[in-house]
Amino acid sequence: MFPDLQPGDYQPVLPSDLRYGIGFVGCGNIVLRSQMPAYKRAGYRVVACCDKTEEKARSVAANFDNPLVTTDVEELLSYPEVQVVDLAVHAYQRLPLVEQIAAAGKHIFSQKPLAPSLREAERIVEICREAGVTLMVNHQARWAPPHRALRLLVERGVLGHVYAITHIHRAYQDYGWYAEHENFNIVDHGIHYVDLSRYFSGYTPLRVKATTAMVPGQKAVSPMIYTILFEYEESSQIMTTLHFNNIVSAPALHDHLWYLDGTRGSALLSNPMGTAKLSLSLKDSPEQVQTYEIAGTWGYEGFAGSMGEMLRAMEEGREPECSGRDNLESIRMAVAAVESASSGESVELSR
Repeated sequence: MFPDLQPGDYQPVLPSDLRYGIGFVGCGNIVLRSQMPAYKRAGYRVVACCDKTEEKARSVAANFDNPLVTTDVEELLSYPEVQVVDLAVHAYQRLPLVEQIAAAGKHIFSQKPLAPSLREAERIVEICREAGVTLMVNHQARWAPPHRALRLLVERGVLGHVYAITHIHRAYQDYGWYAEHENFNIVDHGIHYVDLSRYFSGYTPLRVKATTAMVPGQKAVSPMIYTILFEYEESSQIMTTLHFNNIVSAPALHDHLWYLDGTRGSALLSNPMGTAKLSLSLKDSPEQVQTYEIAGTWGYEGFAGSMGEMLRAMEEGREPECSGRDNLESIRMAVAAVESASSGESVELSR
C-alpha cells in the first residue's frame, strides 16, 4: 500500500509573524535572482540593502517598500529597523563582517558555506555565541519540497531501515567565478549535497574517502568531478555515496538523482531543482511503482522556507535548524573530503 503524499505534508511552514526587519549585506546575483523574489512573494520585511556597488543594492531595494540603500555596512547596522542580517557575500569575506554584525547585536542568516575552512567556521560560531545572537546557515536545499518529501518517507518508516544513500549530479559550471574559486565543487556548491546526506540519513559519518579528477582543457582551478564515500559506525548499517560531475559538456544528459534504499522499499528523486518526481517501489509489491509529482520549487519554497525557519526560531526563542553549530558538521565533512582527495587516504572526522 503506497502512502498518501500531499503538498501540505512536505511544503515548509512559513512564519505568521513578519515583524522582523531583514537587511541584505551583499546584493549579488543570488540575492537578485533567487532570494529577493522568494522574500517578496513570502511577504518578508526587507528594510535595508547594502552592497559595495550601489547600483546592485538599488536593484534589490526597488522590489520592497522603500528600504535603506547604502554602501556602508556600519550604516546598515546602525539602522534600528534591521534585526536580521542576510549575509550574502563570498565565504572568504564573512569572518570580519560577522565580527561587525554580532558586535551590533544583529542576528545573522549566512549563505553557505559558512566559511572556507573549519577553523574560520568554528570562530564564526563562537563569535555569535559570545555575542548572544542567532546564527543560521542558509542550506535552502533542506526546505526545497522535493527533498522534504523524500525525508518524509524516511521519517514515516516507508522505506524501513535506510541502508544506502546514493546521489548523482551531472551539470556544467566550468565558467565564471565557479571556475576561479578553489575547491568550489566540494566546499561551495557540493556542500548542499554533503549537508543533504546528513538530512536524509540522520547520521554524521566517522570517516570520509574522496576522489577527484581534473578534465583535459578545463578552466576551473580545482577538480569539477568527485566521488565521496561516507563511512559510519558499524551499528548504523548505512553507507552514502555522492557522485558529482559538474563538467558535463553534453547538456542533454545532465541529471540530478537521489536513490534511497531501505529494507522495505526504495525511492528515486529526480530533478529536484526543477519539476521534480519522486518514485517509490515497495518490497511487498515489487512490480508496482508509485510516482508523485512534487508541488513547489527549490527557487521559492527553498529560499522562503529557509529564512522562514530563521524567523520562526527567533519568534519561538529556539535554535534554528541549520544553526551555525549544527552546520559545523557539514563543513567538517566537506573539508575532510578535500583533504582525502588530496592525500589519497581516508580522513577521520575530528570531534
